Amino acid sequence: MAPTPFEHGLALAWSDGALSRNGALMLESLQVQLGLSDKERAYQEQKWLSEISKNKRRSFGDGDQILREWLEGLSDKENLGESARSMGRAALDVGLSKTAWSESILFAEGLGLGEELASGVWLEKDAEPLDSWPAALDPLAIILGLVMSVPKSTEQIETELSEGDAFVIINHDEAKASRLTWMPELTPVKHEKCAWGWKDGDNVTTQAPDKDFVFCNSILLAWVRRLISMRKRRGEKGLDELPDGFEIMPSSGKLERDGKNLTLSLIVDLGEGGLVRPFATVNVDGSAKVNPAPEGLGENWIKIHDGIANLLLNALETLPYQLSQAAGLEAEFKNLSIEEGWITLEFDE
Repeated sequence: MAPTPFEHGLALAWSDGALSRNGALMLESLQVQLGLSDKERAYQEQKWLSEISKNKRRSFGDGDQILREWLEGLSDKENLGESARSMGRAALDVGLSKTAWSESILFAEGLGLGEELASGVWLEKDAEPLDSWPAALDPLAIILGLVMSVPKSTEQIETELSEGDAFVIINHDEAKASRLTWMPELTPVKHEKCAWGWKDGDNVTTQAPDKDFVFCNSILLAWVRRLISMRKRRGEKGLDELPDGFEIMPSSGKLERDGKNLTLSLIVDLGEGGLVRPFATVNVDGSAKVNPAPEGLGENWIKIHDGIANLLLNALETLPYQLSQAAGLEAEFKNLSIEEGWITLEFDE
């Protein structure tokens, strides 16, 4: 079942794994813009949150910024209405099933565009040929099946490839490396496969395994640091369950491998208590599982241990999706494993 406009907004707000204060305020604005009652919002929110653990998040950038851009796009009602009519007309050309019609009209009505979409479908008003649509209507285009059927008119810019060793390699015929706004220090590099390397020209120390998708531990560590920094920039704690008065230092992250175990440690500033470096270990053997905390830890230290472990699990889950999307793929993965200094995965096709 396709999401409602408010559920789409929830997905954007939570896209980097946490709801920020700004994101919550923008959801309030979205509720007003969509004309939802408190009761209807609560129902949709509860339903969506209950499903969140069952679904893979497919976007992991700055959720606040993505939601803000979508809200701004929804304010141009006149152009949205014209586009909705054209999308309705185009949907007839590519074939509109009963299910697609039911889901698309519900989504359009949620945006206040139901009448415009219907008039395009039923040819009640003239509609311009569709060659593109506003980004705010991307979810509607997906529901109508227009994404693969109607080519976008934007010109594709060829990505310039740099010299250097590959620290990320994706072995897929359709994968193509692009610039990463969320990790600009990684750059597409010349390679027989889709690949990225560090801008400063670092060299790999071990040969990359011959698997579908591989990336060095240094890439994973950089992603962990970014996840912490994103939370801190939003005014949140860098780590789940971090006690009040404690501060975590993103740049202090250290990742070590011992067999099939990955250990992440971070420096935590305890204030008057000084600096400490707690750690947590995750076993990677087909999938990632947290190893138990050392015995004898106090309650606060167990919380910190679990927070570090969950951070590492989150990074292992989200980074492959982030990179595969940057390569133009919508892929699922299996058989997560460690080989020397590399994380490896296989496509689940």
